[in-house]
Amino acid sequence: MITQRHTSANEEKTAQACVALREMLADALRRGFFGTAAVEVAIQDGTIQHVRRRMEQLER
Repeated sequence: MITQRHTSANEEKTAQACVALREMLADALRRGFFGTAAVEVAIQDGTIQHVRRRMEQLER
């Protein structure tokens, strides 16, 4: 049986990932943006280690 680890650290990092995605989408979903936006979550043994955000924009 697989269970999720509901820890305060995971909840905090999950909230960080949601904020990162929300902010990046607000920046990217506008006219004139051409590129990629990514949120990466690194996990070890069921615990979120870090959240990384990455945006790449093409210059046209």
